[in-house]
Amino acid sequence: MPLPARTEAPPKRAIDEAIRAIPIEWFKASPAIYWADLLSSAVLGWGALVSAILSGGWPRALWLTVAAFSLYRAVLFIHEITHRAQRDVPAFTFVWNALIGVPLLVPSFTYEGVHTDHHRQRSYGTDDDPEYIPFGRRSPTLLTAYVAGSLFAPIIFAVRFAVLAPLGWVIRPLGRFVTDRCSALVINHRYVRRVPIGAAGRIQEAAACAVCWIAAALWWNGVLPVSALLCYAGVSAAASGVNAARTLAAHRYDNESEELTMNEQLLDSCTIAPSSLSRRTRVQIANGVRTLVAPVGLRYHALHHWIPSLPYHNLGRAHRLLVTALTPDAPYGRTIEEGFTPVLLDLLHRARSSSRSRS
Repeated sequence: MPLPARTEAPPKRAIDEAIRAIPIEWFKASPAIYWADLLSSAVLGWGALVSAILSGGWPRALWLTVAAFSLYRAVLFIHEITHRAQRDVPAFTFVWNALIGVPLLVPSFTYEGVHTDHHRQRSYGTDDDPEYIPFGRRSPTLLTAYVAGSLFAPIIFAVRFAVLAPLGWVIRPLGRFVTDRCSALVINHRYVRRVPIGAAGRIQEAAACAVCWIAAALWWNGVLPVSALLCYAGVSAAASGVNAARTLAAHRYDNESEELTMNEQLLDSCTIAPSSLSRRTRVQIANGVRTLVAPVGLRYHALHHWIPSLPYHNLGRAHRLLVTALTPDAPYGRTIEEGFTPVLLDLLHRARSSSRSRS
């Protein structure tokens, strides 16, 4: 649905009162949950990838599917890393980079200091927002190009770290370009990175570069088979494609670079929540699909934009509390959708309508 009119936005006091209803202990991250979730996802993901490389036929397809969704879940902890202080879960960022970020060529520096611009009121939904394009007011072709382009992520990341990174170390103008325009995970390619890459980021960059060239050397010497590289690239591309679809369902993408209030930012976001389906089996299946497509709490995206300090493992319980505590006409209810499909179809419909109105 389109973004509600500005006059419908509730006073900020209502939001503050709802936040106060959430127990203070829910705002504390649980290191045990973070570590168990990350390590189990990483072990399952890399184990399934190795099994896929060593097998063939339908078993390979099955293992690749398991690897894609497991590593996809592990990758999305990069979102939690940007919102949690290092002291909340000590050493988590380092281990995540070692197990996931560097091997998959998405080190955490590409999101740290970048994603926060997506949450700032003055930049959300504007040209300064790294994760926002007004897709609802653009041609459907742009939607298609975005999803299709996401499938080339493995190639793009390899070029960035294997080629552009070392060249940028010796050619200063190119290095500045790589830092400003090629060092942020974005969907808005007009975005310019403002935060410099620190020492930890440079180490991550060098490690990712080494991964690329070591893999190339192992392939050149016949140690690493082509099938291993193809399986790796396929898993990375699949995860990137699923993430692109999830991203399109995270917001209404209806804002044309105008600064929004926090209430309007909430109403421009979506929470994919459990519906009131009558059969328990159907509920479990639906929740399972939602969790696969938007893991690590990302299906509660509107709630996350409302209260970004909540750890991912408490978003579900906070959502259920708010749905119970808030009045039926509360704005939060207008952010809730039963599934990804209605949101994506609505976005496509608005893009088509906008395209026809301009032609």
